[in-house]
Amino acid sequence: MGDLANWLRDNVVADDGVESDAWTLVRTALAAGDHLEAALENKTLPQSLVQKVVRQTWDFIAQDDYSLLKAAIRNEARFPLQSLYTGLFRSTNRNIHVVTTNYDRVAEYASDSGGYIHVTGFLPGYIRQANGGSKLNIKLGNSPAQTVTVWKVHGSLDWFADPRGSVISLPMTSDLPDGLLPLIVTPGVSKYQRTHDEPFRSVIQGADRVLDAASAFVCIGYGFRDRHIHPKMMMRCSVYDTPILVAARTLTPEAKEFLHASAGRHYLALEHHESGTMVYNRDNPEGAVVTGGKYWELSALNQLVGF
Repeated sequence: MGDLANWLRDNVVADDGVESDAWTLVRTALAAGDHLEAALENKTLPQSLVQKVVRQTWDFIAQDDYSLLKAAIRNEARFPLQSLYTGLFRSTNRNIHVVTTNYDRVAEYASDSGGYIHVTGFLPGYIRQANGGSKLNIKLGNSPAQTVTVWKVHGSLDWFADPRGSVISLPMTSDLPDGLLPLIVTPGVSKYQRTHDEPFRSVIQGADRVLDAASAFVCIGYGFRDRHIHPKMMMRCSVYDTPILVAARTLTPEAKEFLHASAGRHYLALEHHESGTMVYNRDNPEGAVVTGGKYWELSALNQLVGF
């Protein structure tokens, strides 16, 4: 999130007065070394400033997302997530659930590139209406289609509120359509207030249902900083010993606290180390450096599945 923090620091222009005072506190926290989430927490930002942060966040991420879409159209983009989908669909399962706090559409592009259907809580079409988190069943012939259901708990780059306050989803572009407000929940204390509104409320409720019923979890790049998102997952792991794999370039302190306190017995966590991979499990709760590359990683995943 460091690149986004730098972008917001340099591009959000606060008006004199209340906006300027509030934004100075955020910039001071960033300069002191706080990550973006911490810098925005416990700060009372006026709504006008929140909208500027939302707009600049959309502008920053939308450009890269649109470039990725064009690369995918040219078949120049590689999606490792597509390989994960393909592996998970080598079963009788017809639906994969992805719960993400990201606004980008990588999960959707990966689904499309693999030839799978994706749904995000909106009806099909160009000007898509929210369906309230209800399950959408799509068939190919007489059989259910292989479908990736993406629960975007903090919104999406292609979700907007129109001037009347109606919630719609539109085809992705690199420019924000006039008169529309992006429906994305930015870091900070205001996100807990925003998630009580639609469509976030229905999406979070849907995500809770699938997390509560999951038989295993794969967490990729998740920082465990969204206390309103992962309680169901923590309960499944700590009470029912549901297996979980946590992989990130660098595990956050919150992720390590989860591993120590709430991950149960059947967990495997991986993060980058200059000598290989730092591995955490019940036998190595403080971590152990492992080398061996892909062979070891495959063995570790097989061991996790075999618990």
